[in-house]
Amino acid sequence: MDSLAFGLTYAIAAGLCGIGLGLIGMGAMNAAGRNPEAIGKIRTLMILGMSFVDALAIIGLVVALIIKFLK
Repeated sequence: MDSLAFGLTYAIAAGLCGIGLGLIGMGAMNAAGRNPEAIGKIRTLMILGMSFVDALAIIGLVVALIIKFLK
């Protein structure tokens, strides 16, 4: 049961973070297509947003490891 909880905890977190990264990339490409002169600002904001989403994936991994080893 612990292995299932570990797998589901991290799989759900990683899957939803993957969807979030795709949405951030899609938004950045749409913004760059509408305003190509602002590509530097768009890229900076895109990288910042992606780093926050990746932090959520790391938090999901930490929670999954806590569930696996402290139970």
